[in-house]
Amino acid sequence: MALVAAVIASTVAFNHMSSIASLIVIAPGYLVQAWLFERHWALGGAGYAATMIGVSTLFWAVLLVLAGRVVGRLARRVLRRRAV
Repeated sequence: MALVAAVIASTVAFNHMSSIASLIVIAPGYLVQAWLFERHWALGGAGYAATMIGVSTLFWAVLLVLAGRVVGRLARRVLRRRAV
């Protein structure tokens, strides 16, 4: 579920980079693409889009999953303390 949400958000952000929210969503992919450019390994055309969307998707999906796990563990800890 987090992966699907991240793919949709990254794709929309890539196609509408005129707002600050879209730039924040696509920033991880942009950072990797800039690094590839500096190393002279930059991809053009479809590779550019795939790098930007793919890296941003991976970053946000992992972040969402980790945040969900942290919230779940904190909720369990709070509920255990109330039960005792």
